[in-house]
Amino acid sequence: MSIKLFKTVLMWLLIMLLVAIGFTLFWLNNEVNKFWGAHTEVVNPDLFINPQVHMALTNVNVLSVDGERMIPNQTVVINQGLIESVGADFNVTAGIEMIDANGQFLIPGLIDSHVHLWQSPNDLLLYLANGVTHVREMNGSEEHLNWKSEVTAGRPGPDLFVASRRHNNSGLIKGWFNRWTAKMNNAHDVDEIESDTLILKNKGYDAIKIYTFLDKKFFQAFNRAAPRIGMKLLGHIPISMELSKVWGSNLKELAHIEELVKALDREFGGYDSHSAESFLAFVEQRSDEVVSQLLKNDMAVVSTLNLVESFAGQKADISNALHGVDLGFVNPGIIEATVPAIRVMGWLPEVNIYRLPADYPAVRKEGNQVYWKAYAHAHKILLYAMAAKGVRVLAGTDANVPVMVPGFSLHNELLSLTQAGMNQAQALRSATSEPAKWMNLKIGSVQSGYQADLLLLDANPLLDIENTQKIKAVINNGRLYEHQQLEVMLNAVRAANDHSRKQSIAGFE
Repeated sequence: MSIKLFKTVLMWLLIMLLVAIGFTLFWLNNEVNKFWGAHTEVVNPDLFINPQVHMALTNVNVLSVDGERMIPNQTVVINQGLIESVGADFNVTAGIEMIDANGQFLIPGLIDSHVHLWQSPNDLLLYLANGVTHVREMNGSEEHLNWKSEVTAGRPGPDLFVASRRHNNSGLIKGWFNRWTAKMNNAHDVDEIESDTLILKNKGYDAIKIYTFLDKKFFQAFNRAAPRIGMKLLGHIPISMELSKVWGSNLKELAHIEELVKALDREFGGYDSHSAESFLAFVEQRSDEVVSQLLKNDMAVVSTLNLVESFAGQKADISNALHGVDLGFVNPGIIEATVPAIRVMGWLPEVNIYRLPADYPAVRKEGNQVYWKAYAHAHKILLYAMAAKGVRVLAGTDANVPVMVPGFSLHNELLSLTQAGMNQAQALRSATSEPAKWMNLKIGSVQSGYQADLLLLDANPLLDIENTQKIKAVINNGRLYEHQQLEVMLNAVRAANDHSRKQSIAGFE
């Protein structure tokens, strides 16, 4: 073969290789976007745009500002998106729409303090239809910042608090791959942390999120940068950090009770099914000190308890666990997660991130259940101690993580909180006034001057927290959505999901 022919063949081989690589990357990127929900049909939000109404809700029972009781026979006047007045006396004014609540119950709109919207804008309608008028996105993107602006401008949906992407430091190649597939930021230069943080603030992010695999020097860099830039620092306790080093830091919000459980597990030396009871005794023993430090350092803790309670069930029988939720409302891209090699999400049995491997030894399954049930119980020990001493607990769900259905899962979380020892009023405050105060926003309370984000219920949630699901109407920034329209919203999302579905969920309905 002549040199010229060899070079020509080599050139074409290189071209073919580059084309193959390009096609593979294009396909993978397409699949990545699909399993974060980007390919699912989007419901036109304009179908549900309602005007702000000057209205008076009469004959309504109103949740008191302290959240402890219902005040009967009140009139609540709403004007230009704000609560204008609350009281027993009201003079009818021309132009006000009068709405007789017939003795129903008015509470603040709910706040989910830990969600993942990913690339699923239909979730905004799911939250609204479930009375969730504010969500806190815990792995934000510029797309989420755009949705935040659109909601402020009138798009139907909850107001958004948007934290940055999760920050790990994982090395160049792994960091690049995780940024692409798992939507994580890779911190790679300690000296650039402050400037990177400033960039995120200028883009409009509300907080910096740190994650599990961040080493001490990067943690300290974020710890120094956040207050200088004027940003909240929240997230996970990195496995590189002992609890004693976290207390007194600028990490003022833990993304899960789980962060404390994992830190205590590291202190314990790692428990297993044989040492589970000893570990729980250790958690009980350490709980007073943990709570004392949380209070001393003014730290908030997001609950995500219902998710942790689901782990044992997902591992024991994933099909049964999926039967327990309505998959029809979950973005099909997210539940199908069609790239098994990139195991960052997935709900269905073949791709579920919590399932046990098919070859998991049957003899070990009982021990696995002991382990995960103890894991959930450790959370309840800490939650009970925190609730008893007044730690700021924020109700959050980790929505879109299996099996947390956006919007619906917050009601399940409130039930889990009461079953773990919170009273009804405490649970309700954890999803209303507590996160509102934490964000320093005039929401989360039914009082004059506050944003008119409200939930009208057929029954009293202070008697039974499950009554938060008996929704008669939602008022979102002064816009009234009655029950029938909320049902239309839900049906529209279900239909869009069904049109986009690649795998049947008939076996789980």
